[in-house]
Amino acid sequence: MPLQVIIVGAGLAGLASGIALRKQGHIVNIYEKSKFTTEIGAAISLSPNANRVLAGLGWDIKRVNVASHHATKSFLSDAQEGGPAMVNGSNCQDVYEHPMCMAHRADIHKELTRLATDVHGIGPPCTIHLGSGVIHCDVAEGSVTLSDQSVVRGDLVIGADGINSFMREHVLGQKIDPQPSGLGAYRVVIRFQEIANNPKLSYISDDPDTVVFVRGKEITKYIVFYPCRGRELQNIVAVHQDKRRGTVSDLSNISAPSTMEAFLDSFSDYAPRYLELVKLSKKVVLWPLLIWDELPTWTNGRTCILGDAAHAMFPILGQGISMGLEDVAALGALFPPDTPSDFETISSRLRLWESIRKPRVTKIQSISNRMGRGLPGITVSGELETEIYGYDAEREARMALEASQSSNEPVVGNSPGAQSDVPPQLLASL
Repeated sequence: MPLQVIIVGAGLAGLASGIALRKQGHIVNIYEKSKFTTEIGAAISLSPNANRVLAGLGWDIKRVNVASHHATKSFLSDAQEGGPAMVNGSNCQDVYEHPMCMAHRADIHKELTRLATDVHGIGPPCTIHLGSGVIHCDVAEGSVTLSDQSVVRGDLVIGADGINSFMREHVLGQKIDPQPSGLGAYRVVIRFQEIANNPKLSYISDDPDTVVFVRGKEITKYIVFYPCRGRELQNIVAVHQDKRRGTVSDLSNISAPSTMEAFLDSFSDYAPRYLELVKLSKKVVLWPLLIWDELPTWTNGRTCILGDAAHAMFPILGQGISMGLEDVAALGALFPPDTPSDFETISSRLRLWESIRKPRVTKIQSISNRMGRGLPGITVSGELETEIYGYDAEREARMALEASQSSNEPVVGNSPGAQSDVPPQLLASL
């Protein structure tokens, strides 16, 4: 019998979870409090480990209209002219069999929605319930109460409801708040044609398939921009000291409106050629950067949380979405079509999943959060690049499940997936 799966949240992680589990033949219902009347979010980078998962889910990369990436160029904030101070990058397709690319969140969301609900896909189509907020979850029973007071019961409940997760507190049995970092990030999307029309921005338009990183004089200040939607748009993220004052709750809104003037003022020490790009900003969003430490657990009974609900992290490594997708691939592999629905099986599989995922994700989360603690960032290169980009979450989970079943005992912390350590010299500096 297929499992009855409840997913809370129809964002990228929620939809991907639905696809992975429908492919295993399970019945998936996704509950989303919003109604998706507008596009969500901005652009994100998809590294090879993320694209490996997406390919396994069956996505059509051409439908998403991604922008390619072949290098990252680093400039100094006071450089009035000239080329980058450093260029790095590798041909990820050749090395890892999957590309590095950039895409708009709304385009990814559209493709994942198609894969989740397509009647011609593998397994029963997911059912997405819009305008259906969850107000309570019984983690042991596997039930959720919706905003209309109706109760839905399942065999497996997945909280994929993002950084401001409602499900997190139910899984943990307590409310845990992040720590303020004192940093914020302006986020802007500009039409690439506006950049191409400005000769002062030729350092961008002459080589559009690159990530441009402009380092400030302080280690906690930078601007990064890159193309998405097939070079139609340019995404900008600018990290700086956030002058706003308030509690973590006051600053938890990830889409607080700001202005181009505020953006310019925060980066007034940057050379004019970089501010020329800022001047093209029309809709500016200010995103507070909060430090989420490792949570005590991601699972409880029949219920788990994944993605940003479980391990939100600073954007410096560009691994937030990738770690969430790896969570999904591993979870899908651990719940094949013949999975029994009894409490012990479901809860033990979730514990196995956490034992595979948590060590790896926590280390990447710790490296990503260095900047929030005032520590120098670490570039994804060399051994660390191999550890991150070369990882196959689905394969590791399958191996762990086979080992667990052959020994008739849960494998906790001993699977190959749990051994994906970053280099010791990096961990020593965390």
